[in-house]
Amino acid sequence: MRVGNALAGLAVRDLVDSADWYARLFGRPHDASPMEGLVEWRFPGGGWLQVFADAERAGHGSVTLAVANIEETRTELEAQGHPIEWSFDGDITNGAVIRDPDGNRVVFAQSVNEEINPSAHIDGAGEGTSIKVRRDGAGPSGRTTA
Repeated sequence: MRVGNALAGLAVRDLVDSADWYARLFGRPHDASPMEGLVEWRFPGGGWLQVFADAERAGHGSVTLAVANIEETRTELEAQGHPIEWSFDGDITNGAVIRDPDGNRVVFAQSVNEEINPSAHIDGAGEGTSIKVRRDGAGPSGRTTA
């Protein structure tokens, strides 16, 4: 089986409120609403985030969003007032984790070792997308914040 791309999906309780929350997070409205109960954001690298109404499954999802500069992303999240639940810096990936209003985990990750992970080189990642983070308890490189 040859797969050409992937779409991530997160279930939410209230699609209108959640679409507004994600629009503020990304700094732009959704790109598409292909059917009732579903909105989508497209990213420059080809991936999509689908946010859909499903109260029963809401709050149990996780999505990882690749960013070109995790420090800038952390700063933007902080400016937007999103508390960082967990922050990490490693040999391969650096990241920050926040939660949406339903409790879905939203992970922002920057690959830092192109030799080990070719996706470390991201041209235009986040282009047209603004994101912000809060670094509670941030420490030196190699930190983990709980």
